[in-house]
Amino acid sequence: MLFILLSWLYILAISSVIGVTINKVLQLKKQDSIITILFGFFGVTLMASIWAIPFAINAYFHVFLLFFTGVLGYLNYKFILAYCLQLKTEIAALTVFFKILLSCIALLILAQSASPPFVIDNESYYIQTIKWLNEYGFVNGLVNLHVFLGQTSGWHILQSAFNFNFIYSYFNDLSALALLLGNVYAIFKLHAFLSKKDTHISNLIFGFFPLWNLFFFPFISAPSPDIAIYVLGNILLHQFVLCFATYSKPAFITVVIFSFFMAFIKLSAVPFCIFSLVLYKRYFIFTKSTTSILMVFGGITLVLFSIKNIIITGNLFFPLQGIESLKTSWSLPENIETYFANYTKPYAYHLTAQAFENASYFTKLKSWLLAPRLHGIFNKVILFLLVVFPFFIYKSQNKKAFYTIYMVAIISMLFLFVTSPQYRFFFPFILCFSLVLVSKIITHKNSIKIVVVISTVLAAIPLFFKVNNAAISNNKQLAVSSTFSSEYIVKPYKNSKYSEKYKSILLNETTIHTPTEVDFFWGTGDIPLPALQQEQLDFFKSHFQVIPQQRTKHLKDGFISKKFQQ
Repeated sequence: MLFILLSWLYILAISSVIGVTINKVLQLKKQDSIITILFGFFGVTLMASIWAIPFAINAYFHVFLLFFTGVLGYLNYKFILAYCLQLKTEIAALTVFFKILLSCIALLILAQSASPPFVIDNESYYIQTIKWLNEYGFVNGLVNLHVFLGQTSGWHILQSAFNFNFIYSYFNDLSALALLLGNVYAIFKLHAFLSKKDTHISNLIFGFFPLWNLFFFPFISAPSPDIAIYVLGNILLHQFVLCFATYSKPAFITVVIFSFFMAFIKLSAVPFCIFSLVLYKRYFIFTKSTTSILMVFGGITLVLFSIKNIIITGNLFFPLQGIESLKTSWSLPENIETYFANYTKPYAYHLTAQAFENASYFTKLKSWLLAPRLHGIFNKVILFLLVVFPFFIYKSQNKKAFYTIYMVAIISMLFLFVTSPQYRFFFPFILCFSLVLVSKIITHKNSIKIVVVISTVLAAIPLFFKVNNAAISNNKQLAVSSTFSSEYIVKPYKNSKYSEKYKSILLNETTIHTPTEVDFFWGTGDIPLPALQQEQLDFFKSHFQVIPQQRTKHLKDGFISKKFQQ
């Protein structure tokens, strides 16, 4: 915990300086303190992405980042000092109740981040994605080694910039810091509402964000892009509602920048860009003056997203199927790309590929709705919220803004039904709709405090007591929750919950490392590069008749899929 806390203080310092600079570039005289830090996250992500094209995101990048930040700090000293005073004033203004609540949540998040990672995707590709970025940067055709490595996220790029692997190998806790920032933002808004400093109802709605900590906590001990999307999405929607009612340049800029950031982190977040367009059109007389600078940020983001995809996957539109004429020599073979495109959609509907092919739309929808355990629960919640939400906001003073959110949610859901309707992709809207419903039911000041306290206590239970998750998940890797131990107070648990034992296999000209104690198809854990599960390797040999091969003797030059000769 202590080591993680120290790393976070450093990350916050770097991000604050860069965030203040972005505010200055965007000519924002005043911006929310937490949003400023997240602007800094976005700035570092863009810089790291540019660096990763030719170079590894290693100690040399951090020397550059430190020097660059130092120059910006010197040039913007007065602005940075004003920002620090603003943050200090906001924290000091909190009542004793909220100071204690925030301190408890921060300690619990620190404890969870120091505990063993729980997310199964961490063991399949998060760790390895960040390793590749740290050691080589963007690598041509990396998708040919492990399909999931093609999903390299902007969040993993940012984590690779802030995991300090050249000093210490146990830092992978950026999602936990993001959740803490999301909680701080929400508590500031909740306090403003209850203290009558700012009684806009959206402060109550989005201030209820900590109620979902019970759900978020298990995922923050690994660099999950989903957590980043949930935090950014909650703040974006809050700023959208505020700006829809009364134009505010800081709120409008926040919606635009966060939509860029979210799209760079996860392609499923692209519908959030609609909110930017809505505000741009609604207040064109004000927003037209920001067009040029925002197009620069948007253009840089789009270009970097395209370059990342082309280098790593050879497919501009990955994870969607690409256009054959635009593919490169290191693109996935068409039969593999088609197989996984056809595999992903049936999986989301909880059907086999053959059953999905023959099923009617009604059968697919029924299978999706009646999915087992947690998937089925959230799928039913999605349908319920989509039905009742319009009635709850009918008499709301912000009903036009919330109807806009509802329409974007419908568009997002339709897009997901065509691609992959997994509840986690729709969760930002579940979060928003559920918080609106809670704000209609719980309105008394003391009741609000009691509910937030109870949610914090409930979030702490799985952290200190093992919980059997068999009732909500049939995945044996997620059967038991990860708990905190006193030995993690100073030094956190390692990045993987699996052993680092492995064996090496020579495949023609390429040496592959395969874990010996990771027990699932996609698993690689935290073993040396290049890593691949034996079971996955055998499947690709038998099913596609291909093996991954280096393009040259240098790993930086990447991989291709080569026909396997028996």
